[in-house]
Amino acid sequence: MSVTSSANNDSKPIEFSLPGRGSKTMSALQAVAFAKMMGQQQQWPVAKVITQQLTEQLPDYLEGWLALFEACEALEDYVMLSRAAQRCLEHKPRCVAALMALATSLGKHQRHLEALEILATALEIEPDNLRLRRQREAIRKDKKPLDT
Repeated sequence: MSVTSSANNDSKPIEFSLPGRGSKTMSALQAVAFAKMMGQQQQWPVAKVITQQLTEQLPDYLEGWLALFEACEALEDYVMLSRAAQRCLEHKPRCVAALMALATSLGKHQRHLEALEILATALEIEPDNLRLRRQREAIRKDKKPLDT
């Protein structure tokens, strides 16, 4: 992703509807900042709603996906994390963060071999990524003997 495309998306207007708060319009960058602020205040459900709407309206905006992944993980909503990662990968097939999120979700559902396959794909894209290597080791340790 180039800096230009991110900067162009930062200013795109996004309309949000929050239960009990009505509709608001703000830039994509403001929406991510608001979602992060909600997360810092442990208002993860609000952050998730905002970032879901953001990614629906602007599916090429990586920062929106990253904020949605963070909200899903904080809420331990691994089904939604899997869906979000798969949707992101439809728009950004080489997105390592989405591959990591998908592997996390699969690991939480005891689908270790699939998670390891996805991490292998991510490592082909970013072979020096230490977070990927740590995640792979964590899944390998969590893997039960029946998975082999």
